[in-house]
Amino acid sequence: MVVRFRARFAAAFALVSSFSAVRPADAVVVERIVAVVGERAFLQTDLRQRARPFLSQLHARCPLGSAPCIPAENKIYAQLVERMVEDELEAQAAKRVSISVSSRDVDETISRIAGLNKVTPTKLISDVMRQSGMTEAEYRQELRRQVLEGKLLQRVVTQQMRITKSELEATYARIVEQERKVLLYQPAWIVLRLGAEPSAELTRGRENEAKEIVRLARSGSDFGQLARQYSEDPKTRELGGDLGVRAMLGSPHAESGAHKVLSEELEDAALTLEPGEVTEPFPYQDGIAVLALTNRQPSRYPSFEAAQSELAQRVQGEKLELAKRKWLKDLRKRTLVDVRL
Repeated sequence: MVVRFRARFAAAFALVSSFSAVRPADAVVVERIVAVVGERAFLQTDLRQRARPFLSQLHARCPLGSAPCIPAENKIYAQLVERMVEDELEAQAAKRVSISVSSRDVDETISRIAGLNKVTPTKLISDVMRQSGMTEAEYRQELRRQVLEGKLLQRVVTQQMRITKSELEATYARIVEQERKVLLYQPAWIVLRLGAEPSAELTRGRENEAKEIVRLARSGSDFGQLARQYSEDPKTRELGGDLGVRAMLGSPHAESGAHKVLSEELEDAALTLEPGEVTEPFPYQDGIAVLALTNRQPSRYPSFEAAQSELAQRVQGEKLELAKRKWLKDLRKRTLVDVRL
């Protein structure tokens, strides 16, 4: 197959060259090939056509060919030529197993997307054309590629996938941890001072005192009352140790300046807590601190059980993407692929 393909291109090039040599006035310009997949060649015109909507959006922000635009243009071309290669690998694989996409499939997909967005199909297409710069034909072609990929992956990948409860539990723990890094929270603390150069006896006594405070708090004593009784931080003692509503470092709330942040060390301690819980005593600056979490902004995932349906979709999507990348990698190994961008 590879030899035959190359022979065809060699013969075509030789024909154009000899024709050009005999009749210079009618010379044919051979367009640059940007990628070859099997026996399919993609020309620079193909790539430019695929890139047109993305370049239109880019050039709305910076002038065509300007210095700031050039790296972004090159990135768009590089990403799209790889996508074109993958699309062609999938199209060839679909042809081998007799999978196709009809106009009705595309129409049904448009109707489904329109329904999810609570608009008519006509309004959906109009909005896409306005926002993306695609023509209706380009949008339909993009949907056709997506539907084909979905059918293909359903045939060769999805049926082999299994999702275990342990995978769901691990995903739940991960997304809750990620979510906590953007939620507002309200901590309180108790600080026992040690001074600049505490003796071993003072340090040991304060550590024991801090452990007793933790024991009392965990046994049901009011943390605010304990703070008023024991804390040596003058700014928060009479407030029951309350540090106020805080934002996590790097979160939108913090970046906007709407809420203050704590030090990374205190924030890390707060991340491990549920509302009502307290940490073990830990050294902080010139003293020993005990941190409590009074409140945290409600989570989108109140419990593992309530989130299982969404978790299953998320895990399936992640596993499907990994399986798809492996499958495409295997296809690429078995197919002549030559990217010349």
